[in-house]
Amino acid sequence: MSKILVIGCGNVGSVGLHKMAQMPQIFSEIHVVSRTKKKCEAVNDSIVKRTKGKVKLHIHEGNVSDKKFLVSLIKEIQPELLVHWGLPYDNLTVMDVCLETGVKYIDTACYEDPKEYGFSHRLQWAKDKEFKKKGLLAILGSGFDPGVSNIFSAYARDYLFDKIETIDILDCNGGSKDKKIKFAPNFDPEINLRELILPIKFWKNGKWQTRGRLIDDEAAFFEFDFPEAGKFTPYLMYHEEMESLVRNIPGLKRIRFWMTFSPAYLTYLRVLFNVGLTRIDPVAYEGSSVVPIKFLKTILPKGVDFNKTYKGKTNIGNIISGTKNGKKKVIYIYNVCDHRKAFLETGGNAIGYTTAIPTVTAAKLVLQGKWSGAGVKNTEDKSLDSKIFLEELTKVGLPWKIKELKDLPKELKKDY
Repeated sequence: MSKILVIGCGNVGSVGLHKMAQMPQIFSEIHVVSRTKKKCEAVNDSIVKRTKGKVKLHIHEGNVSDKKFLVSLIKEIQPELLVHWGLPYDNLTVMDVCLETGVKYIDTACYEDPKEYGFSHRLQWAKDKEFKKKGLLAILGSGFDPGVSNIFSAYARDYLFDKIETIDILDCNGGSKDKKIKFAPNFDPEINLRELILPIKFWKNGKWQTRGRLIDDEAAFFEFDFPEAGKFTPYLMYHEEMESLVRNIPGLKRIRFWMTFSPAYLTYLRVLFNVGLTRIDPVAYEGSSVVPIKFLKTILPKGVDFNKTYKGKTNIGNIISGTKNGKKKVIYIYNVCDHRKAFLETGGNAIGYTTAIPTVTAAKLVLQGKWSGAGVKNTEDKSLDSKIFLEELTKVGLPWKIKELKDLPKELKKDY
């Protein structure tokens, strides 16, 4: 039985808190802190109702980017573990607070500077020596992608292959929203849109390759039939798990990341970019300073606006090729999640569910001592047993499958 502090109560945090509440034998006392107390109260009301009053959240209101506030809160609560489902802008501050107060740390997305486009684990990795010195564990990127996509790769590395040559990560959201919802990013609009307009990068033959941007007409894509989800069009893009996987999968010749988008979605994205609404620099408006993307975030639909009517499934997985016992081997390892089932269980959608459940799984393993050690680690670190995680992931709510393929799909043999 353990005390835990959770940062964030949005789509992901709400799902995760509901799941933690289902396991009071592990998460015996759940504290949550958010800038918006009302959101926490709504989640708490739902949890109280679903657990028939057996579980109640301890709610705290405040800004975790205020280091003094967070230090004070942690000293008051004295949690064993902090789970960060808030904005990645705060990662460095929260990690520093964990170092100061002696608390283990888990997040789901790597650090971003709010004033600059792009993301990288580099500044978080730089804290490795400090966490080792304090004997504290920090696990980075413990959602699905990054997170489970890393662990799928680690499981293949440690248990299925002698050598891995290529990894293609395919993320498909085959869900459909209410027709009234014309455009809505899959998670936090500000973070999502900042990511989607970045240059496309992938790793090949020991170096990073660049290929324009997702919003370019010539962006690489193909049609793929995702098991249980259906036929959709994945586009090549850059994603953060590749940054660590190229370091932790020996001999990797190529790694790419693909995500599905509809033509309508990309049209909206191009228009928003072209008219300047994805800008992150302040602009003057009627005597005030406004950051366009933050304004856009306030007016775009949120999960609460469409979760109830969200239908369809997600399919996220890795197609991995390499050798085993001197023979060529190709596998497809993936998870399928249903939007409707996720809503009925937690009030969220499959996007939030597939991000939150892996984090809860990692937190459970840390609290049980099955994932341990000290230092700053990504989820594919060899000290974090991938097999134990995947076994537990199924129990917590995300079963996965492996298919042996005769060869790489023809679309993935191409050079893009």
